Amino acid sequence: MRVISMINGSLSSETTSVYALHYAKKLSYRLSLIYIKEAVYSRDLDQSYAHIKHTAELLEVDTELLLFENLREFKEFVKSRNIDMLFCSSRHNHTIFEKSFAQSVVKMGLSVDIAILKIVKLHRANSVENIILPIRGSKLSVKKFTLFYTFALAYDAKAEIYSIDKLSKTELAKVESSDTTNRLKELIFAFRHYFRIAAAMDFRLQLKHDYTLAEGERVKTHIAQHGYDLAIVGAHHEKSLFGHHPIDILFETPIVNTLYFIPCEENR
Repeated sequence: MRVISMINGSLSSETTSVYALHYAKKLSYRLSLIYIKEAVYSRDLDQSYAHIKHTAELLEVDTELLLFENLREFKEFVKSRNIDMLFCSSRHNHTIFEKSFAQSVVKMGLSVDIAILKIVKLHRANSVENIILPIRGSKLSVKKFTLFYTFALAYDAKAEIYSIDKLSKTELAKVESSDTTNRLKELIFAFRHYFRIAAAMDFRLQLKHDYTLAEGERVKTHIAQHGYDLAIVGAHHEKSLFGHHPIDILFETPIVNTLYFIPCEENR
């Protein structure tokens, strides 16, 4: 098995590749760095690759650089290899409605899980002390949790599941401390299997919960207040004409390095 990371000479793709290196090291996989020639050529590519290669040597991860003429050729490569995860960076000021290279990769319908990173703080990929996984209520897939705890293990980082329940103003005004306590007990029971995994794998997992009027803004506030190093969320493609999915707020204006996970089953 191997992990692949798309590079183009930019600092964001270089930082994304460092995350991919730590991920690959934990799983004892090779990392293939992919450059698509039809993209705009960068004179910084060689220097960027040298930096990634240096980090790979320090982490003792087998790394290679592969060049492809276009995305079609790359797609054939993906079909012929056993690939665990594809890492790709996306522009910081890019929104879900703007065309980007990352979107082009997603729309190819590759049979591979995809991790898209928006990098806010450069040079933080080698030092991750705490990771947050924001979710709605008790909606947490095994796939998302597996990626989350793999990164927690890779960095020996503190891991937090942050659950949000959206309420109306009227409902929020009626919430009592006993309601909050009971809701947390419900969530602990719902996530008991994940806590068992955490205990078995010896990584630090905690659970927090909040009621709120605005999910996305509440998550951003929580992240800012506690200074997380990495957020892991599920990417969404809201089709409503009247608004975005709340998590898209994190995508459009991230305040911390953020990884958007798209399992291959949702990439079709």
